[in-house]
Amino acid sequence: MSTKWRCIVCGYIHEGEAPPESCPLCGAGPDQFERLDETEQPEVRVSGKVNQPGAAPALDDEQAIIQALYSISYGLFIITAHFDGLDNGQCANTCFQITAEPPRIAIGINKDNYTHELISQSGRFGVSVLNQQGHDYVRRFGYRSGREGSKFEDLPDVHRGQSGVLLLDNAVATLEAEVIGQLDAGTHTLFLGEVKSAEVRQKAEPMTYAYFRATK
Repeated sequence: MSTKWRCIVCGYIHEGEAPPESCPLCGAGPDQFERLDETEQPEVRVSGKVNQPGAAPALDDEQAIIQALYSISYGLFIITAHFDGLDNGQCANTCFQITAEPPRIAIGINKDNYTHELISQSGRFGVSVLNQQGHDYVRRFGYRSGREGSKFEDLPDVHRGQSGVLLLDNAVATLEAEVIGQLDAGTHTLFLGEVKSAEVRQKAEPMTYAYFRATK
């Protein structure tokens, strides 16, 4: 039986002998994974109280924060960047609209990721919204660093957008944004981008993090 590891940033579960090089969802490094114990968990007591059947589990403050964060709904996206002839992409679960007029979105990217480096240098990024059949894209863009080799190699269903970034043909929609601000969030940077172009490519249900976890 393979060992299970949980990303303490986003809750992603990885199965293998060791944690992955980076989380395919949020980009966290291997040091952000905790090993899960497959054995039955002991009772958890808070203020001397034991969980009642059917009730939410009693947790200490740190555990409660982690579990509460798991309940927040996320989408799954492929974030791409291009600079000086170089391309890279990564899977991310942090992309959301900020304003409608002008259209602005924000993405959260781990500072150690190659995509972060290219976005910082180019000032632009692309977003491909995955559909519910996008599991293979999560695996391709989430399990290794683009510094080790091109993630786009032998991938035919891509096109280059107006800003020069590569985008997925088989996406619900694609967006291209210009960075107009950023916020240091510790391990990650929150990039604020103004959307310069977008395309709706298919009528399909977007992939959510919860759906991916249930069907992976």
